[in-house]
Amino acid sequence: MTEDKINSNESEGAFNEFIQDTIEDLLNDIINRGGLDRFGDKGTDIIIEMDDIVPPTFIYDDGSGFGPGRGKKPGREGEKIRFNLPFKSFMELLAEKLNLPNLTKEGKGKIKQISYTFKTFGPTGVILDKKRTFKRALKTSVWTGLYNPDAAKYTVLIRRRDKRFKLPKREEKPKYHAVVFYMGDISYSTFGERLELEKRIVNFIHHWIDFNYGPENVEHRFFVHDVEAYEVNPEDFYNINNAGGTIAASVFDLINKIAFNEYVVPATNFYAFYFGDGELFGNDAQDILKIIDTGLRPICNRIGVVEVKPSTESHLKRALNDRFYNDSIIRVCDIQNRDQTVNVIKTLFGESNAEHKK
Repeated sequence: MTEDKINSNESEGAFNEFIQDTIEDLLNDIINRGGLDRFGDKGTDIIIEMDDIVPPTFIYDDGSGFGPGRGKKPGREGEKIRFNLPFKSFMELLAEKLNLPNLTKEGKGKIKQISYTFKTFGPTGVILDKKRTFKRALKTSVWTGLYNPDAAKYTVLIRRRDKRFKLPKREEKPKYHAVVFYMGDISYSTFGERLELEKRIVNFIHHWIDFNYGPENVEHRFFVHDVEAYEVNPEDFYNINNAGGTIAASVFDLINKIAFNEYVVPATNFYAFYFGDGELFGNDAQDILKIIDTGLRPICNRIGVVEVKPSTESHLKRALNDRFYNDSIIRVCDIQNRDQTVNVIKTLFGESNAEHKK
């Protein structure tokens, strides 16, 4: 009677599959409520913390019921368990879970990304393909009678003409350039939960676009405004002192000018995301609509406007929806608490009804 056993490599693989299934089940909660200690800095592993997870126990049964594979769950009750998940794996899992399509890459992609793969084979080269060489040598030895098990002949002679080498094949793929403009209204209070909500969404946008294009192909630029707009360092995007007054059109006008003056528009993929409380005054809303309609929308892959904990006086979202309702490029939403983070991500990057109709 044979005995089924599981070796250490198999148990590790089964455990990893269990963790991945658990992460998939908790993905919405991870995005909404946190649990990401470090969100894949430049594509590194993501550290995920989970509570109350009991991993499966693999036991080598010796008849006593207490084989050496038995163990307690990692961490004592009430502690968190930390897992490292490859950045690429996490983003693929997230895209599948949230039904996020790959970002469309526009532009001519004149810059080529060169890579070499060993997909062809020849009689000369540097890297010997042992498997192909042996197969050819075996056929030759059978044909010449050197290898004939029925006659107790087992010689396989490798001749020069039997050798096959791996040959590198040069592949050119278009390399696309993307620019992401982040815009923030500093005329409103950006401390506390409002700031954390904004950080969480910006952080996801940053990594999602990097994942689609490759971080070396994406330029991230940050802008703030009160009555005037100006560019800031990423670390200052959340730390600028609040000021009085607001003209949101100033920041849309600034990035519009930068896009046309500093980049080759047909070869660049533009993304623009605005965060504010939605309170506008005077003709501000109409000025924003004009800039988006005539300048930004024709050149941008995606324009997102997120009202962060908007007040009852906010009307930017309403004005944009009246003009660009169900638009495939322009996405508008608001967020009141972190439980709505996943919905914001789906709104910004999911397929709209307009896209389904194409």
